Formats: sequence, structure tokens, C-alpha cells
Amino acid sequence: MLTAQDLRVTFGTAQALRGASLDIRPGARIGIVGESGSGKSILAQCLMGMAPEGAGVTGRITVDGADMSQATEAQWRALRARRIAMIFQEPMAALNPLRRVGETVMEPLCALRGLSRAEARAHALALFAEVGLPQPETRLRLYPHELSGGQRQRVMIALALACDPAILIADEPTTALDAEVALRVTDLLVQLSRSRGMALVLISHDLSVVARATEDILVMYGGDIVERGRTAAVLRDPAHPYTRGLLAARPGPGGAMRHPGAPRPRLPTIPGTIPALADLPAGCRFAGRCPVELPRCAGTRPAPEPTRTGLVGCHHLAGPGGDAPHPAAPAPAVAERALRIVPRPTVQAMGLRRVYRQPRSTLLGARPRLTAVSRADLLILPGETLGIVGESGSGKSTLARMIMGFEPPDEGRVLFDGQDIHQLDRRALRALRPRFQMVFQDPHGSLDPRRTVGWSIAEPLRVAGRAEAPDRARQVAAALDQVGLRPADAARYPHEFSGGQRQRIAIARAIITRPELIVADEAVSALDMSVQAQILNLLMDLQDELGLAMLFISHDLAVVGAICDRIMVMKDGRVVETGPTARILGKPAEPYTRTLLAAADMAGPAATPPARERTLA
Repeated sequence: MLTAQDLRVTFGTAQALRGASLDIRPGARIGIVGESGSGKSILAQCLMGMAPEGAGVTGRITVDGADMSQATEAQWRALRARRIAMIFQEPMAALNPLRRVGETVMEPLCALRGLSRAEARAHALALFAEVGLPQPETRLRLYPHELSGGQRQRVMIALALACDPAILIADEPTTALDAEVALRVTDLLVQLSRSRGMALVLISHDLSVVARATEDILVMYGGDIVERGRTAAVLRDPAHPYTRGLLAARPGPGGAMRHPGAPRPRLPTIPGTIPALADLPAGCRFAGRCPVELPRCAGTRPAPEPTRTGLVGCHHLAGPGGDAPHPAAPAPAVAERALRIVPRPTVQAMGLRRVYRQPRSTLLGARPRLTAVSRADLLILPGETLGIVGESGSGKSTLARMIMGFEPPDEGRVLFDGQDIHQLDRRALRALRPRFQMVFQDPHGSLDPRRTVGWSIAEPLRVAGRAEAPDRARQVAAALDQVGLRPADAARYPHEFSGGQRQRIAIARAIITRPELIVADEAVSALDMSVQAQILNLLMDLQDELGLAMLFISHDLAVVGAICDRIMVMKDGRVVETGPTARILGKPAEPYTRTLLAAADMAGPAATPPARERTLA
């Protein structure tokens, strides 16, 4: 159906993709994993005939037997949506905020399939029902901002399916979704692939999603496919050091099963980050970060060799059919955390309640008032991390905005360092704000697209009147280095970075004032496994160094288990359970908590597969 042979993409003398080959057959489900900058999205764009402007592309792509290597834009346009469709990473950026989602889905039905508006509307309703959107008639009339994150992602899937494509490329379709919604979206993609006989190419940094949804896997690094094979076999017994590093960086269940004052273990990481394209080694691209690097690695590119699990490009392979032993990775460093006796908490919330009056356009036959948070209490001590978990719409982000002083509560108080922040005037609150900072869920919306990232990172320093320009530049460079980016990146703009890199920039902006409290709303949801581990270790280092308190909101229970001392579980605006991490994850008291834990286990297959597939589960 689609075959790519020896694809190479260059920007000047820098190689972004180096000899990638891929065969997509009807009904195949292929996962592509790797860190930001590894070439995953470049490969997907080439398969769509959408290589970035200024890129030099060589190699061969055939679609249904037709050679598309020299195809014109008009020829590619005839294939897009009809034969090959794509789900983009950020629904809020991909959907037009000024158009109802129904109109967006109807557009390709009218323009490409020639349906009348009435026919297109009926087809859009059928698509909304197929992707599991409740009350399709009502959802058809809503705008993107009136839908939850999971619902927006389902609209994107419906849009991609509008012209009945043979291949669906999904670029990070579950990023920032809570565990239960991510599970449903993942299973939906598998179900659609099976029911339609449609090939699925799933790009993700979440190895559990790839394990659940795909049959074959490609591991990419620095523009190279370093390992490929059957998904279950590669994830069970990886041969390439990079694949092993990605798997080791994934927080395991019960990562924070410790008692107060016990050592806080750091997560294993892959040192450093993927270099800039111009700085990548000529040989093995992983040279310089590999724990088992040989002298010839940097200068000689390894040829793919067959192994027990598939094809692997690594100099450490002993030869066809065998793997040379890899030295065991050193045990992660452990930082000692002493018990602290403090006179008062960093932040305390008492009886917080927030009620919204819904606009008429969003009333779905429900009450005109929505209680987003109902009498929530919390307390965070210096050096402590409180995690908040719950499905979309449970009130997590509303509670975080009240803690930060962005929204006033209808009832209750928020005390920071003993002061009720909602009783302070604007000037006093502004003077206090450098001491508590927030990392927002959507880096695309929280960074000014017209400003360099260095300007955005330094903004809290300017607002607080801290440091002159030369010292601000030094602090910006240090903050970028702390989150795994290069100081030279300060001169670039947000659109020049991947989604994961933008999230790191948002974290650098939050930590530059050295705050006492960080409220992190899905702060690592868009990051690769290895970078996620680096950021989590960084946050723990800052806690140990500064006594930093943290309110950590996440849909990923494995991440919450790795970093949090206590966990608060929210549902429908209510706090249903709070306690030490070990008890909440090990012996939850509430049925809802047990449901979340079950949904977070993505290791199993999406559904009972045919007999041929059961050996892969």
C-alpha cells in the first residue's frame, strides 16, 4: 500500500533523516518511538508529502504502486485525506477556534467527496457516533474550547476519518490525556483499524500506548531507525542501548513507595539530549550518550543486523543472530531527604469552592450551574510534593488556578506563607508571585509566539524587577541548561521547537525565580520518557536544594508514584481520597481510585486479539 525506501532529508548539510525505510500494509499497526528531535515527525511528514520548507528529500515513496518521489503538490493533495490522513499532536492548534467542530468535519466531506451540506451533516453525525462522542447532535454545534481534551481528540479522529483513508498517521494522540481517556482513545484507534481494515502509524513517546496499540515498532534516534521488530518482542528484550535506555527511564509502578524521611530514589536517565542536526556524529548517532560506546562508534555507521527481536543498528552486536553483552547500567543516584520539622506549611487551602454558570450554548439539558470544586482542603509542607489525579473535568486545574490566585474561590481561603492571597491587593500579590510559579498544561498557549523563548523565560525576572539585562541572560542560559536545552536556544521562537521542547521551556520559565512553590499542571505529559525522567529528577533536586514545595497534577499514575509524597484523588469537583502515595497506589480505599489504577495499566492489548496476535501481547 505504502512503501518508503532509503528516505533522506537534509537541511543544508545537516541530515534530519538518514536512510529510513518503511513498509505499510493494509491493516498494519506500526508504532514509532523516540525522543523529540529523533526524526519521527519528519518521517511522518514525508509519508504525507509534507516535508518542511527548505528540506532536501531523496529516496522513493510508492503509494498503491505509484511512485510519488517526484510527485507534484496537486498529486499529493489528491492522496491526502482520501488515502492517507493524519491526526496532529495538539488539537487546540489544529482546530479552528472560530468554527464549530461540526463545520470543521463537514468541510472535507463537501470539498473532497462532493456531498451536499445535508449529506455531510448526516455523515459527520455518524462519524461522531463512531468515535464515541456522546450526544453527537449537541457536540456538532460546539466550539473547540467548549469540549474537553479527550473530546477534542475524538473530533480530530473523526476529521481524519472523514474521507475513509487507507492509512491513518496519529502523532502523539494521547498526549496530556488522563489515563482513562488515553485508554479509551488508544482502544478506539485499534478498533477503527480493525473494523475498517485501515493501517495505523502511531507516533508516541508513551511506550505503554505503543505496546497496547501496535504490532510492529520502529525506534528512532537522530534521524536513524536504530531498532525495529515486533512490538512485544522489542519491548520485552530490547537489543539497542538506546531502546534499553528509553525503557529504563519509564517510572515503574510504586516508584514512590517510601516512608517520610526515607531516601528519594532518582529515575534512570539517558545523559544529555539529542544534539542539534549539525552536531550529530557521522557514525552511530547515539555516540556521545551511549553507556557502552566503542572507539569506532562516532566515525562508522553500524549496519542493521538481525537479532532475536528484529533489525538493530549497533556496533555492539556480535553478528547475525547474536547480541554482545551490554554492561549493566549504573544504579541511579539516591538523594537523602531528612525529616523536616517546619512551623507552618508553604501553602494551605481550606474549604475551597468554585461554581460556574454555564453559557446557554453549552447546556446539554443539565443544570445551569457547574460546581467545579466543592470544599477542597489541602496542605503542602516545604520540600513536599502533593499529587492530584483524576479524570478530565474532575476539578484539578480549577483548584490549581485558585491556589495560584488566578481565579477567586466562591468560598474558602488560600494561605501562602500564612497570607491569604485572595485578600491581597494587586501590588502585594504581584510582589509575592515570584515565590510561587506555575507550569501550564499547554506550552503552545503559554508562550508568546512573537517573542524569543529567552524573552519569555526572563519575563518573571523583569516583572519582579530582578537583575539587569546581562544577569538575566546568564540566568536564562542556566535555566535552559537545567531543563536539557542549549543556551543558544534562547534566541529561537516557540514554533521552532517540538511539543516536548516547548514544555521544557515552560518549566525553565517557572524555575528561573527560584520559587518556594511550583504548581505543575501536566508538566511532563508531552515529554519523552528519558527527558521526562530528567525533569522529574531536576524537580526532586530543586526540592532537596531549596526545600521547594510542589503541587503536581498529572494523569500519569506512574509519574505521580515516582515523585509525590502524598496523593489527592478528585472526581466531579470533590476530593474522594487523600493519603500517602504508598497507601493510595497500594491499597486504595475508594472504588474510583481503583478504577483509575486499572485504567493506568496499559500494558495489555486493546482487546482480545485474533490467535495470530496473542503471542505479541
